[in-house]
Amino acid sequence: MPFFELLFRRHRDKTALAILVILSLTLMLIPEPSKTEMAQAMLNAVFYPANRATQFFEDFVSVRRENRELKRLVASLMLERERLNQFRYERERLRRLAEFKEEQFLKLVPCEVIGRNLDRFQTTLVIDKGSADSIRVRMPVLSYEGYVGRISKVFENSAWVQLICSRNNPVGCLDKRSRVVGVLEWSHFSYFEMRNVSIVDDVQVGDTLITSGFGGVVPKGFPVGVVSRVSKELDGLSLKVEAVSDVNFRSLEEVFVVTDRIPWDKAIYYDRPDSTIMRNLLEEGL
Repeated sequence: MPFFELLFRRHRDKTALAILVILSLTLMLIPEPSKTEMAQAMLNAVFYPANRATQFFEDFVSVRRENRELKRLVASLMLERERLNQFRYERERLRRLAEFKEEQFLKLVPCEVIGRNLDRFQTTLVIDKGSADSIRVRMPVLSYEGYVGRISKVFENSAWVQLICSRNNPVGCLDKRSRVVGVLEWSHFSYFEMRNVSIVDDVQVGDTLITSGFGGVVPKGFPVGVVSRVSKELDGLSLKVEAVSDVNFRSLEEVFVVTDRIPWDKAIYYDRPDSTIMRNLLEEGL
């Protein structure tokens, strides 16, 4: 039997007292910063498991609560999506009854801007997609803020985009609120003028201008500017409508080229039947 074990068994009280005295003397002799560090280490060793358990429980409760909220949000969005789908089906049915052309979904190709030519009279971007990616001349180009221009030249792996903030590149537009039709032409920087607006037309400051879709090249409904000023022309028969674009043409980094149009029912957003997912979420008692 080891010596210390035999000593502890025979003189347990005295041995424990000696150990405590030695520890006390050691604590008295070590420097004050070391005492603080040692006490902190002991406290951490004692309370760390309890803190971890408490934090884990709090995180678990928080995650469950957030999970319930997210499921409820997903279910609400899916219900809203189904409602919008019903409106879409009804609208398409009415368009067919009126023998209107079936609306289609735009197929977008994301492109990165790899070059630019910014001068006073023509603004051109260079993108990293070309004929190898089904890019063709005159295809419309969009950004997150709306319509920005069209393809002017195409190479195998790159293409040029002529922006609307350049000379001789007008675009048909209409007032989103009053449906007044005009032609948007670039003036300077991000400022434009809406031409061919009669004195009796209803155009007000703050109205949003969107692409008209006339001509079939530029898709309808994409923002191109906001009316900033309305005044009478010198001839007294028309209005001078000034607008400003929300697009910062000098900082564009990504754009989207409209390469094709496909039916709504074949678009990627309608490929998966989400009704089963929605039903499962609702059955969980949200």
